[in-house]
Amino acid sequence: MTLRSTERFRREQIDLLHEVEGLPVMAHELPGLPVQDRIEVVEHVVTFLAEILLPHAEAEQRILYPEARRLFGHDRGSRAVAHDRREVRARIGELAAADVEDVGRLQEILYALHALLAIHLEHETEVYLRLVQSQPDEPVRRLFRRVTEHPPDYTPAA
Repeated sequence: MTLRSTERFRREQIDLLHEVEGLPVMAHELPGLPVQDRIEVVEHVVTFLAEILLPHAEAEQRILYPEARRLFGHDRGSRAVAHDRREVRARIGELAAADVEDVGRLQEILYALHALLAIHLEHETEVYLRLVQSQPDEPVRRLFRRVTEHPPDYTPAA
């Protein structure tokens, strides 16, 4: 598998990881921010989670993990992604409902999101690496393309 054939996936993973790694930084900076800036942080994180991360995880659950289950014979990843999506939705609700004056609560939610999403991305990367290492290039290339280009299904899911 060439770097070029996985470029879009790698770029997407880097972008997701960059956002996730920014969560504890934002949490740390919250006490020094004026209320309006805290509101912007909350809006940014909620938008990222709802419009980018959850559709990405949904595409993984529909496309990547069924294929991994077919090839490797286990379903650990799909259940984990479903759990992560439920937890992210719960944190979105908590973040959206939190009082921006309660800096400690906002920090708690952002740190929890960071921990959850860092583990999620690590598991996702493990599945992709296992596919790259064990499967022929062209089917993996097509799978990467399907996951990164597939329009998200905004139907509420577990």
